[in-house]
Amino acid sequence: MLTADYPTLSPARSRRRRRREAFAQLNLCLALLLIVPFFVLPALGVILYSFGTQDPNTGAIRFGWTTSAWQGLNDPIIIDAFLRSVALSTFATAACAVLGFPFAYFLARHAGRFRNAGLVLVIAPFWVSFIVRTYAWLALLDNAGPINRALLAARLVRSPLPLENNSVGIAIGIIYDYLPLMIFPVYVVLQRIPDSVVESAYDLGASRLSVFRRILLPLSLPGLLAGCVLVWIPALGEYVIPTILGGGKTLMIGNLISLRFTAALEWPLGAAMSLGLMAFAVAGVGVAVAALGRDRAAGALAAGREVTG
Repeated sequence: MLTADYPTLSPARSRRRRRREAFAQLNLCLALLLIVPFFVLPALGVILYSFGTQDPNTGAIRFGWTTSAWQGLNDPIIIDAFLRSVALSTFATAACAVLGFPFAYFLARHAGRFRNAGLVLVIAPFWVSFIVRTYAWLALLDNAGPINRALLAARLVRSPLPLENNSVGIAIGIIYDYLPLMIFPVYVVLQRIPDSVVESAYDLGASRLSVFRRILLPLSLPGLLAGCVLVWIPALGEYVIPTILGGGKTLMIGNLISLRFTAALEWPLGAAMSLGLMAFAVAGVGVAVAALGRDRAAGALAAGREVTG
């Protein structure tokens, strides 16, 4: 009979292994202490509310398993706000990708000694309150603001353009506020590409366009995916920017959800709307991950963790 002699761990290595396992279990317990009360229980509460009913006069909620709140999602007002949110968030995400990729590419590959200064310029807006930055755009987009004055002075328009209290102002605000979240993950991925890979391509006779199209762009896709996720998901449920730059006239789904929980006293419907929006966002990210592939999606998650953490 053949026998195999398996090496036994030394006492010191065995103790180190037990300490690592104990440390991993401690980390798991600490993570659960944060995840369960702050994520799992609130999510379960929203699910519970979505299957309840609420008295419009007293605001009293009766919990049960009725689907009346979910049936209320067929409201044309909700559908219109949802479609507007999807359109604006998708457009803003695409615009952030178009604007952010060249800037991230320059920082990662050509900025040289000005790289740190460029990163500071990207980070600088985060030093000012999100609400203050959004309110500042009211003055910029006003009919008598600097943008319209410049267009009138250049005789590009005959009358001031309506840039606020509409979807145009909301889109501009989302692009401005979320553009850094697109730049950072793309920058992280592009910076990791070894210079030797690009230099080898040039040595083999590849042109600049070919190097960009066949090497840099494919390798940067995880960063682009991470940036799109970081921009698209919060933009989809955006509340502050439509309230300020939309003037309350152009409602997005986040505004309607807020109204259901406050003025309308329709918590079950608001919970159903929240869960529906969450499910749509998860499905959208799942489609993007499936289209990009498992390996690139893992790279996108790593880039996203570096940016957010």
